[in-house]
Amino acid sequence: MKIFWTVFLALLFLHQDFWNWASEEVIALGMPHGLLYHAFFSLACSCLGAWAVFRAWPEEWEQYAEQSSEDTGSGEQSTSMSGSE
Repeated sequence: MKIFWTVFLALLFLHQDFWNWASEEVIALGMPHGLLYHAFFSLACSCLGAWAVFRAWPEEWEQYAEQSSEDTGSGEQSTSMSGSE
């Protein structure tokens, strides 16, 4: 978990990107430097979030969800209401 918090704090600092504020240069894909930076930054944050979920998701919650779905009887059919009145 120490690596996670280190990456989190690094991304927190890098989010400010004060070095890109004055740059209006259009680079790859016709995007300005700052916009492209934030596109990749968003991908990095998404990867960090996915990593946190896969590493920290409690196994007990999965087992509880599987048990409760078996207890309610997954073989029952749900009834739908007809719209005719």
